[in-house]
Amino acid sequence: MTMNDGSTLLNDPEVRRFLLEIVGEEGLEIVTALMDREATDESISDETGIKLNTVRKILYKLYDYRLASYKREKDKEIGWYIYTWKLDLTKIKGIIKERKRKILKELERKLEYETNHIFFTCVKDNIKLPFDIASENQFKCPTCSQPLEFFDNSKTIERLKEEIEKLRKELEHEGN
Repeated sequence: MTMNDGSTLLNDPEVRRFLLEIVGEEGLEIVTALMDREATDESISDETGIKLNTVRKILYKLYDYRLASYKREKDKEIGWYIYTWKLDLTKIKGIIKERKRKILKELERKLEYETNHIFFTCVKDNIKLPFDIASENQFKCPTCSQPLEFFDNSKTIERLKEEIEKLRKELEHEGN
């Protein structure tokens, strides 16, 4: 991956959002520091000013997503292992797409649940119960015993439908 490719990927709002979600602001700093080169966790820590333990946690999180790899060599003088890290963002778009598919399935499952149930709520405790559980509790809150009120979930259903449609369009645009 050339410097240009890496920079382009990091300028992609979706890629940045994903990286921020999994590794945070410091993680983005580490990704930038590691872009288009190999480096040890210690040198990344020195360069960025981020604590070595934090750098290692972030690198292992990137490794878990297969966005980073390392080589391990033993330092002959001190006998410790030195880890040299390398970034590989070539799979990040596929990872994001797969994540969208999982989110889509989860949203579809939630939509089905919301559509097929009637709900009641306790305004005081801010809980929402499906009809069968509300009925078992004689339509009283299981926490505070206040009467439960009918909950109109039509806005929830509409929001879920919108999110599902948006995700479907994104996946369709990306070539599903």
